[in-house]
Amino acid sequence: MRNFFIIFLFLFLSHCGYTAVYKGIENQDIRISITSMQGDTHLNNLVKNQLAKYSKNDSDKIYNLIINTEYEKIILSKDKTGKATNLNLSATVNFRINFNQKNYNLSFNESLNIENSSDSYEQRNYENIIKNNFIQSIVNKLTVRLGNLN
Repeated sequence: MRNFFIIFLFLFLSHCGYTAVYKGIENQDIRISITSMQGDTHLNNLVKNQLAKYSKNDSDKIYNLIINTEYEKIILSKDKTGKATNLNLSATVNFRINFNQKNYNLSFNESLNIENSSDSYEQRNYENIIKNNFIQSIVNKLTVRLGNLN
């Protein structure tokens, strides 16, 4: 009887109506047109590639974007020899959006504290992975907000 109750409770609670926040973002009927891009070239390319996933060429909802990106790497602490040990990586992306003859400004910021690696190749690869994650998160937030603009 106890096992039946546990199984019943598990089945009942597992169907609580939870859905992922970003589920169905790719299915939005929007077209994103990038008017201009300024700032960090690597971040600009990442933003452009991520936005291409969500843009549909046959959509009537056209969002014109002006994108300004900024990437900062700040030294938080150093060791006795003066070598950086802890870093703060920060990416800020500002979007100026023109939709239905109205202008909107959106700004997103992502940051992360990391330890500096002695291997510069590994450090550079790790920073590139972090940049990719930053941009993926920012573009997901942007597409959710674009769906709410009307």
